[in-house]
Amino acid sequence: MLNKQTTQKEEARLDANVGEHIGYELGAKMIKDYYDKYNDNGYQFIGKNILTQILDQPGCVGLNIFKALNEVGERTYVVTGVDSEVQPLLEITAVNKNGEINHKEGIVADRNITIKGWYDDIF
Repeated sequence: MLNKQTTQKEEARLDANVGEHIGYELGAKMIKDYYDKYNDNGYQFIGKNILTQILDQPGCVGLNIFKALNEVGERTYVVTGVDSEVQPLLEITAVNKNGEINHKEGIVADRNITIKGWYDDIF
């Protein structure tokens, strides 16, 4: 997470438009360079449904993806939605159809699937 002292240039980019298509060649090179440098094989898969649930939270403009270790010490990623201030959406406040204010826990996701060796086919 960014601290409160981010520059104005960085703050101006904190919206749903951050990110761009970089193409297969650059993407494959970046992945290969990382794996070559860190000898870290495999990747994490996370399904569309949980990503959609995170992105559909009120105020969500994007995702933070954190490297993590699960309960048994395996590498994984934890994914949270973030607002335009790069604050994680840990609590969602909404008004229901009766005009009542409800608070619910924001989604913090894991339970990804680690797949080893996939990159052999593309490099």
